[in-house]
Amino acid sequence: QRRVRGFQTFQHYFKQINLRVFMDFEDKAGIVKSKTEWGSWYQSIDDVTVEVVVPTSTKGKDVSVKILPSSVSCSVFKETKFSEKLFASIVTDESTWTIEEEDGSRFVRIFLVKCIKTPQNCWKSLFVASCSADLLTLDTMQKRFLQERYQRENPGFDFSGAEVTGQYQDGGPQFNFQ
Repeated sequence: QRRVRGFQTFQHYFKQINLRVFMDFEDKAGIVKSKTEWGSWYQSIDDVTVEVVVPTSTKGKDVSVKILPSSVSCSVFKETKFSEKLFASIVTDESTWTIEEEDGSRFVRIFLVKCIKTPQNCWKSLFVASCSADLLTLDTMQKRFLQERYQRENPGFDFSGAEVTGQYQDGGPQFNFQ
């Protein structure tokens, strides 16, 4: 195995390049948020991010987040914001939460890593019983999933501004080249 300047192997080097390309894609394509009574949630092919708006005085000790494979709960100042079964399973060892500040607002950001990481796994809602994305938001999420899929399949191109029409639900068309 050969070293590439600053990296242990070519494989590690290319993994870092793909990660940077994907991060650039998210920055360019933007995030499609679904609003809730306590904040919002959004997703990519790999993960779901939940943002709970909290008072600016909130500290880590004021927050309780419990992440399980099929459910999540969040309480702030002992007031339960939600405690529900997730739309699909997640990887708890790779999921986490933080308190962040952006544009003068403070929020708890819960990062959930999906078990099934495919373009066909666009969550229609955050929870089984609540927080469904409205039809327009879900439609936009599905279009973005297709853009993200094409970006991953073709890292040398920029699909962030591509117009998506036709069959894009469930991850778009499936190609079988044999």
